[in-house]
This record gives sequence, structure tokens and C-alpha cells, in this order.
Amino acid sequence: MTWRELADLPFAVLQHRIRPIAGLAGAGLAAALGIVVGVTALVSLATDDSSAGTAWAAILSTACCAWVLRLWIVGVTVPIGLAVVHNRPITARTATARLLPVSGRLLLNQVISTAIGVGILLLGTPLIITLIPAVIWLARVRGTRWPIVPVLFAESTPYAAAVRRAKLLATGRVMPLAGLWLYLRGVLLVLAVPVAGLLGFLSDISGTHRWAVVTLLSGAALLISAFAAAVDAATAVVVYLDRRCGREGLDIRISTGQAAR
Repeated sequence: MTWRELADLPFAVLQHRIRPIAGLAGAGLAAALGIVVGVTALVSLATDDSSAGTAWAAILSTACCAWVLRLWIVGVTVPIGLAVVHNRPITARTATARLLPVSGRLLLNQVISTAIGVGILLLGTPLIITLIPAVIWLARVRGTRWPIVPVLFAESTPYAAAVRRAKLLATGRVMPLAGLWLYLRGVLLVLAVPVAGLLGFLSDISGTHRWAVVTLLSGAALLISAFAAAVDAATAVVVYLDRRCGREGLDIRISTGQAAR
């Protein structure tokens, strides 16, 4: 595939099965927002309605719920995406069932990916001159690790073997994949602008009541996180398929007709 196709096809994959993906993501988003509001309310009661305590509770609970929400959305979107590219039917129930056997390896992958991302940014952010190289380094790592989750679902391999397999598939295309990762971050930033505008409009309607602000800010953060997770999962499927076709000829079909006598 060309780079442009790699950038466009993930959105086509999402659109093709938008109902189950949106349903599962929406359920996860609603649960996450409910947990954030509940935790924030409990902390507010425990700290005698302290503004600082309430703010920190909202921030930390939103970050934790966004992390878990990403794990959930990636785990259900990848099997749906694989079904789309192989032209097979799949339901939300089936996608959830396929998540369970690989949930432990998915959790390990997300923990490692988060640790790598935080580590790289901590090394690169203290100095402005090192920030851009750190972002490029992070993009290369993310691009190389993109096929891991589809490998876990499609090939049922142990996690270490899936990492090696992903690196092998990404060989020769690391920089284009890094560029794709950076491009999608830019797309997400552009799409976040209307969400921020809607947030400002709703805040004008609801006023500056604390719980309205907490709910709106947390909901917006979780919504953007959910969309980013779905796009990343669909992109992982497209990248996995592209690399298997490019390196292994997955798209080549050999006729099995009878030999001539």
C-alpha cells in the first residue's frame, strides 16, 4: 500500500463496522465517565469539598479511566478490524469473546508501551533541543510496535514472540510508519478542536458549576482518548495486513486446479 492508503484505510475500516465499534466504545466511555464522577464525588466528600482534592481526584481518575478505556477499545476494535479485512461477519458479542483469551497479553503490551512512552518523553522534554528527537524516537518505537496487537489476535502467539514478529514485519518501513503515527497525532489534534469548541459552548450553558465542569472536561478527555484508541487499533490492523502482503505475499493466491494429464 502507499502511504496515503495507510493513512486513509483505518477510517474506512472503522466506518465499515461503525455500529459494533461505536456501541462497545460508547459503553466503555459511559462506564469510565461514571467511575470518574463517582470517584471525584467520594474524594470531594472525604476532603470536605476541597477544591484541590476534587481537582486532583478528577484528573487522576480521568487519566486512569482513559488508560483502561484505551485497553478496552483496542481489544475489541482489532478483532472487528481483522474480520473486516478478511470479509468475515462479526458481532459485538464475538469481538468481546475474542478479547478475553488475549486480555493478559494486551494488558502487558499496554503497560510496556506506556512505560516506553513515558520514559522517552521524560528523557526528551527537559531540554527544548531534545524534544523533537525524542518525539521522532517515540514515533519510530510506536510504528515498530503497531503490528503487535493484530499478531496476538491473528496468530495466537506468546507476547515475546509477537514483539519479535512485529519488529520483523516492520523492517524496512520503520520511518514511513513513524511518519504515519505522527500524521495521525496531528489529525487527532485537529479533530480535538471542535470538541473543545463544543465544550466551551456547553460550559456557557451550564455555567461554572463545579460538577458540570468536571463532567464536561472528563467526558471530553475520555471521548478524545476513545477515538484515538479506535483509530490506532484500526491502523494497527491495516499496517499488519500491509506488511504481511509486502513481506510474505499474503495477497497472492495460487491456483489449486487439477494438473494437466
